[in-house]
Amino acid sequence: MGAIRGVFLVLVAALLFLSFLSLNLLWSVSSSLEYEHVEKEASVMLKNFMSEMGLTNLTEVVRQNYPAIQAYCINNSEYVLSYEGYTITIPCSAVSQGEEAIVEEWIKDSIHGIYYAQYDCNFIDCFDKYPVPLFLISEQYYKLLADKVYFSLVACLVLFALVFLLVEKKANAFILSGILLIVASLPFVKIDYLLSLPSERMIFDLLWIFFSQSFYVSIKLLIIGVALLAFGILVDIFKIGFFISKLFSRSKKKEKEKEEEKREAIKKGKKPKKKSK
Repeated sequence: MGAIRGVFLVLVAALLFLSFLSLNLLWSVSSSLEYEHVEKEASVMLKNFMSEMGLTNLTEVVRQNYPAIQAYCINNSEYVLSYEGYTITIPCSAVSQGEEAIVEEWIKDSIHGIYYAQYDCNFIDCFDKYPVPLFLISEQYYKLLADKVYFSLVACLVLFALVFLLVEKKANAFILSGILLIVASLPFVKIDYLLSLPSERMIFDLLWIFFSQSFYVSIKLLIIGVALLAFGILVDIFKIGFFISKLFSRSKKKEKEKEEEKREAIKKGKKPKKKSK
């Protein structure tokens, strides 16, 4: 029976470790795909891409139209600019900050359009429908992943409950789960180093959009793992402490009973019984 329980414990522990990895991955990506993070990281990626590829056409268009934009913004609050079939609305408050601010506004407007676009396909079909998988940095995909995070969390809790039932010493359930969570979180703490291994800067910038928040997420899970480990160790230590305190309390109780016997014997005028050697 013990051997069967041990096999099941190993199996459930392995599944729990994979669930912790899945939770870390899904939570990291879903947090990174919140709009404020996507806008920031995608803007950096597009600027680096434009710089490396020498795509200065956008800057040239802004430079050529800048005097007309300035004149238009004297009596208006926004300017509509067209470029290669795309139109963006530039607030005149950005125009007053210079040409570079207009380019940045253009990039932000493009990212906003990509992020909030409606993609009428499921996850697999979208790869066939869109050669460039921009749907991966959309609100639609973010919500899909956010739902998966809750399922992953429930799976972790269920597997932890099974570990708790399978271990003989219940404190070991917290110790084992804490260690597994710590190990599962460590790779995500230095995910930036792993992503930088490919030589292409463009690949790193693209992948970083999906993992920009992985450090903060993994630190949170790492703290939870350390807390579980510490709690399990403390429970184990206090169990030993309670056992020792019980031994001392029993010893004191016996001494107290002996003292009471002596007092009773003195009151009755009898000498207390001596134990034979």
